[in-house]
Amino acid sequence: MIGKVLRIFTISVVLAVMIPVARAQISQGGTPRSFALAQVDAPPTAPLPAVDVSAYLAEDAQADKDEPYRFGAPLEVAFDMEHFGAWTTLPDGGRIWRLRIASPGAFSIGLLYDRWQIPELCDLFLYNDDRSHVIGAFTSFNNWADGTNITQPVMGDAVTLEYYEPAETREHGILSIWRVVHDYRDIYRMARSPDDYGESGSCNNNVNCTVGADWQSQKRGVAMILTSGGSRICSGSLVNNVRQDQTPYFLTANHCLGGETSWIFMFNYESPTCTNANGPTTQTVANATLRATNTASDFALLELASDVPSGYNPYFNGWNRVDAAATNSVCIHHPAGDIKKISFDDDASVSDRYLGSSGVTGSHWKIVQWDDGTTEGGSSGSPLFDQNHRITGQLHGGYASCTSLTSDWYGKFSMSWNYGGSSSSRLSDWLDPDNTSVSTLDGLDGVAASITVTAPNGGETLYAGDAYTITWTSQNLSGNVKIELNRSYSGGTWETIIASTANDGSYSWTVTTPTATAARVRISGVTQTTVTDVSDANFAIVQR
Repeated sequence: MIGKVLRIFTISVVLAVMIPVARAQISQGGTPRSFALAQVDAPPTAPLPAVDVSAYLAEDAQADKDEPYRFGAPLEVAFDMEHFGAWTTLPDGGRIWRLRIASPGAFSIGLLYDRWQIPELCDLFLYNDDRSHVIGAFTSFNNWADGTNITQPVMGDAVTLEYYEPAETREHGILSIWRVVHDYRDIYRMARSPDDYGESGSCNNNVNCTVGADWQSQKRGVAMILTSGGSRICSGSLVNNVRQDQTPYFLTANHCLGGETSWIFMFNYESPTCTNANGPTTQTVANATLRATNTASDFALLELASDVPSGYNPYFNGWNRVDAAATNSVCIHHPAGDIKKISFDDDASVSDRYLGSSGVTGSHWKIVQWDDGTTEGGSSGSPLFDQNHRITGQLHGGYASCTSLTSDWYGKFSMSWNYGGSSSSRLSDWLDPDNTSVSTLDGLDGVAASITVTAPNGGETLYAGDAYTITWTSQNLSGNVKIELNRSYSGGTWETIIASTANDGSYSWTVTTPTATAARVRISGVTQTTVTDVSDANFAIVQR
């Protein structure tokens, strides 16, 4: 298999992010309270089995080149606050719980939690024995919706957890560790800095070069995938669904999977111009749930654990599930974990099986040769677009590079749609849950739509029987909306004023006042739920 995953520092065990950019890893700063105590008992140490490093290294030596590069030994445990560690009462009545976890010979120790809930006013720190590496404070801000979490590896062969709750708290925290990862390769020495860039081949085009001018919307949906160790392995894209409700579905390759619950999705990592320059590394989302996957077309559909912030200016790319070759193709990707690039094939794609000889017949689109740009390790999972800017597949692998004008293969979106017969093996259940049979769908701008209704006649007194003007302003509409009037605030009938509008701007509508004492206007979505009931303008009407 020649999958284009960046494997140099890929990991097969789940660790936490080494770069402090994801929500789960945003520390609030500060110092563990025990550091200020004149005297405090040493915390109890939880027992761990010894790690046979030589056996792990021997296995690693036999690994296929497409297998993840392993650097940590996972140790399954069940350490919780009820049965491990010790509590200490502080002079102010607050309490700290501490537990030391030691794994002799480890270069660093990473922790995974099957239960994590930090209440308001409480916090958590982690640190090594000589206190040279301290992470935290982690607070309620760091709670994940599914009640799990991860913390980044702490350097050294022992780590102490210190949880604090003030005297006035009425809610107790929950921490339960289910896996300890013993780093036997020294990931901090090996891991690539997030500031590294420019390592892809020189034939690649920055997405903000002139050649990418027509793809500025689609690029906003493409993100780079980082493993929980901070390594850059694959690419992928947000995808629109028929309901157009901005569910954060993310399409990538099946062969990239492994530890996706702690993946980091980095958006807008690109040079601002055509000249190579490092991009921002702070626009990230952590954690995802696997919704569907299939090896036949090598696809994986994830749902990100949280919505992509509107400040990232996200775009949910459209798709084409028709099994017909595109007349020309474009790929937007992160080769070698580099800033975002764009590649072009001016010829029709070819229906094929993977590498021409593997897997299911007709499961892939073959790019015979790139005409401008290429793909590399780290490009796996990146979207292939047709001439209408719709996704037709995701990169499985191939032989193409800047020095080899050879082929790449993309798992077909059309095969991923219904292949496998269940919701866990196909796209249709997630991207068309109402079974509308839509075969193509355009992309959706992820910026939140808004409509603001202003007071009629500038807020002046309204008299029954007179005409008045309702004014509204709309922004970022990508679907139709409906404007309605209720002439009786206390329960009249809603009348449609405007049935369909999808244009941004300012509008007005003049109506004669009813004899009732109040009236109201509302806005509701016709095809885009983000503008449903955005405004409900009420206003009084006075009898003469």
